[in-house]
Amino acid sequence: MARIYVSGINDEALVIFSTDAREVISGLNPDGDGRIFYLTHISITNEHATEGTIVELWDADEAAPGTNDTTHRGSAIQIGPNTTTHVDFVDGSMPFVTNCVASTLTAVGTVAIGGVHAAGYLA
Repeated sequence: MARIYVSGINDEALVIFSTDAREVISGLNPDGDGRIFYLTHISITNEHATEGTIVELWDADEAAPGTNDTTHRGSAIQIGPNTTTHVDFVDGSMPFVTNCVASTLTAVGTVAIGGVHAAGYLA
């Protein structure tokens, strides 16, 4: 199967993980067409002026992921106040079968609509 390169942004602000996880790339849904999404790059902006935040990635649909280790992907990403953090992943190391969603680990910080930019490919 050929690679289909995709990139995009979130269309909902990220919230604390116990409430909901939101799509990293709006409308991606790789399991709908039988493909796997491989995340190669993510940029996350925390717009809060004084509080940092921590973002986690999940291989799940939009919902409260809880603490399910089977759907958790990678390490927590820490973003300082009023900062953008960029993370590159080794090709093929971050597969998402269901969907690529994110949530914050803390109730502080602000990752707004358009605050997450992600890129990768479907295979």
